[in-house]
Amino acid sequence: MINSPVRTSEFSFIGVRKHFWKEVFYNIQLFEDTIEMTEIKSKSPKYILPLRLSTVIEITGQVSKNNRNYSGFQFKYKDSTKLMNCRSQDIAILIDMVSNQITFLNITMFYQAIEIIGRGSSSSVSVLIDTFSQEQYAVKSIGKEYLLKNDKLKILFENEVKILQELTKYNQNNYFVHLYKVFESKTSYYLILNLMKGKSLTAFYHKIKKQSDTKLLSSEIIKTIMKRLLSGVSILHSHQIIHRDLKPDNLLFLEPNNVESLAIADFGLATYSNVEKYSYPICGTQGYMAPEITHYKDGQIKYDQQIDIYSIGVIFNWLLTGDIDKHNPKLQKLDSITFNLLNNLLRTNPKERLSAQAALDHPYFQNDDTTKKTFQSQYGYENVDGDTIVQHKDLKNYSLPLLKKPQRQT
Repeated sequence: MINSPVRTSEFSFIGVRKHFWKEVFYNIQLFEDTIEMTEIKSKSPKYILPLRLSTVIEITGQVSKNNRNYSGFQFKYKDSTKLMNCRSQDIAILIDMVSNQITFLNITMFYQAIEIIGRGSSSSVSVLIDTFSQEQYAVKSIGKEYLLKNDKLKILFENEVKILQELTKYNQNNYFVHLYKVFESKTSYYLILNLMKGKSLTAFYHKIKKQSDTKLLSSEIIKTIMKRLLSGVSILHSHQIIHRDLKPDNLLFLEPNNVESLAIADFGLATYSNVEKYSYPICGTQGYMAPEITHYKDGQIKYDQQIDIYSIGVIFNWLLTGDIDKHNPKLQKLDSITFNLLNNLLRTNPKERLSAQAALDHPYFQNDDTTKKTFQSQYGYENVDGDTIVQHKDLKNYSLPLLKKPQRQT
């Protein structure tokens, strides 16, 4: 006989439900994937709530500045609503521990709206203030009516939430926007996110452009931005996540004027690469889309995470020259190392592009002068014409140029 493994709860507390003429006490346990409520003296749980987006609970009580007086929580179970009364401090801990894994009701109990800072065709982004802590957050609101238009839109939304939930585990360095909680009302879903106080890379670029005589970012700022971007994308790709809409507007700064706080945002088009079929395979922003997306036709073999690498190449080109034209004359002023990295991000054939990690290993990011001199001696200015690829263990040497360095004018 094989014994089932012993499950250890991450948190447990006591709750009380009123059953007609008496009160019944429950042992409430939070496990890795469920909330389970078991009557005292019983061995089997009576109520089991899976930790997923479709599980909805409503916290009861009152919240004000520096004061939380929770009385319990309500949940749907077999077509009826159940109320569980609990100590306020236990509910506070439960909320923090399940955080973004389930959906909450009654957003106005916890947050107060301040202002709308962005609006799209299907969603809006606003600034909120936490009623209890007075801290500011961002909220992305998505209308349910929009999601009901077709199943693909709903799948995209569920992917976005699932991916943001997963990235919480790998976001110690704040490479991504952080999802704190998910709420819903009769008309909308609400994603509570950290507030990016530094705005977008686009806004930052134009601000620097106005202040600078050269109208371009410094090489050190560009290098920091690219390193942050590639580091974040390397994590995404290692977990089979494709962003599919990388562009300056979707790169935000957590802190004003701090390029080391750059974070990847807006996962509304993101997908897992290991799914059988992508929802909306042709998506993204014109100019930043890889050729294999632009020319994609139903029935073709799926593209992969290398589409993000192409988008990063376009962003790099924009940072270096001020636009996304791959034939900008300003490219002739780039040093050979910088141009080589750019070229190997923008290859037409996705198999020829560097991976995110390989790009981070490129001499462009090395501070070792010996490494740079060795590279320059092997691949001088006149040789870096699009045929040269830095050797990495995950690459072969190809000779199909996409981007040739403009010829010097004589």
